[in-house]
Amino acid sequence: MPPRRTRVRFQALFCIDEREESLRRHLEELAPEAETYGVPGFFYVPMYYRGLHDAHFVPLCPVTLKPRHWVEEVVQEDQQPVWEIQERTRQMWDQASHRLHTGSRGITIGALLSGLVGSLAVIPLVLRTFFPRYTARLGQWCSRWLGQPPVTHLQLQRTNPEPAPTPGGIGFTPDEMADCTERVLRDIGLTRRFARWVLLLGHGSTSLNNPHESAHDCGACGGSRGGPNARAMACMLNHPQVRQLLQARGIRIPPSTIFVGAMHNTSSEEIVWYDLNLIPETRRKELESLQHLFKEAARRNAHERCRRFESAPLSCSFEEARRHVESRAEDLAQVRPEWGHATNAVCIIGRRQRTRGLFLDRRAFLVSNDPTQDGPDGVVLGRILQAALPVCAGINLEYYFSRVDNVGYGCGTKLPHNITALVGVMDGAAGDLRTGLPWQMVEIHEPMRLICVVETTPTQMQQLLSRLPVIGRLVHNEWVYLVVLDPDSAGLHFYHKGQFHPYQPTERHLPHASSSVAWYRGWREHLEFARIET
Repeated sequence: MPPRRTRVRFQALFCIDEREESLRRHLEELAPEAETYGVPGFFYVPMYYRGLHDAHFVPLCPVTLKPRHWVEEVVQEDQQPVWEIQERTRQMWDQASHRLHTGSRGITIGALLSGLVGSLAVIPLVLRTFFPRYTARLGQWCSRWLGQPPVTHLQLQRTNPEPAPTPGGIGFTPDEMADCTERVLRDIGLTRRFARWVLLLGHGSTSLNNPHESAHDCGACGGSRGGPNARAMACMLNHPQVRQLLQARGIRIPPSTIFVGAMHNTSSEEIVWYDLNLIPETRRKELESLQHLFKEAARRNAHERCRRFESAPLSCSFEEARRHVESRAEDLAQVRPEWGHATNAVCIIGRRQRTRGLFLDRRAFLVSNDPTQDGPDGVVLGRILQAALPVCAGINLEYYFSRVDNVGYGCGTKLPHNITALVGVMDGAAGDLRTGLPWQMVEIHEPMRLICVVETTPTQMQQLLSRLPVIGRLVHNEWVYLVVLDPDSAGLHFYHKGQFHPYQPTERHLPHASSSVAWYRGWREHLEFARIET
């Protein structure tokens, strides 16, 4: 186990998603003085959320949970007049576009529109097909030229006693916020030694012409993007009253610690930061240096991802890789903007010190938990298992069955898929709804059931299996394979037919490399795990 660092420059919380394993690894290689943690991507903030441009509230939490709270993104009061003008302009544009769309379906107006503007429609189609990245940047430039987006904040604290999607009922009480924040901090073991900066990154994915886009988003957020959850948790942890309540519960956050929420786009590798207007002027330079560091880690992450894409040369540079993944995310004809959860194989629940410096090839869900801060009954570990293991096992089995029988359990090629009634896809214009994942998401996946490695003792794990029936069924029926890692040694025990048995490794030494890039460069296929010696 690597020694724990005494000076921590910053701490970063990521979703447990195995796609974040590589970003965390590159970040730690660039900044050895950093600490990273893995937490379910809804950050234990189950909520119905409505963004500034959203028509309805959507649930952001695992599908097994039903939120009780509503959160809304609103414009700052001083920008309300400008926002109202922009909103009226947007509504007029939307109405005109809708009338044009419906009118083009008629015989008379449709024929007239086809003759007048039909040929002009070819221009954006050609640009979007042959120059997707530049077309997207042109659209972004036009949006900025028409008007800067307003500064917003989350309506996070409610005034009414009971939550409701009405004025006064939106948000959480300070006590409820303290419950959410305490859950996160205790589950990952971050209860002391806070750095000056703690960064929380949710994740999501963008792609065009993709009926399976939500399958690339956050599973812990019910197939939606986790940026709002990370933003909400950061706001809660910055709330003075919440910090007072946490201190009364034994968690003291220094006044110098600032929490910042963000969202990592796993397709384009863009990182969007929230509420930067709230950062004190005296601390802006510090944050800018961290943003630059994360941007470089994202470039390296794009480079590692590109080794799987046949369209990207193995000799490409970091910057070329970044441009390549940006183009894939904006390409109208791209059938695989990213590989999603393909190649997932293992879930590791424990301290990051046990896995830090390992090249896990984007195959491991990484869940943070400190067994030294848990009691003998394993209350914290039990909570984590109930929150994380069903999500990870569900993702693994979804890919497993879609790969072993893509026609029966998957949904075949995505090329003829049409979205039907906003509930599923079917081939062409007729037929049954198709379940599972398309071939373009699973063709490089090795179908294997999830191996769950938990840092605990066999005795405590046996108690948890008997106490948690859902987890017990997953393990007893071998939908996942269970291994425990001794908290005080490197000893492993695997679970088989109700008993734990010592595991004897066949290899005593891992291969090693000077960096992740040195290990994977030149290879497209799966790689064995290795130790990165920075």
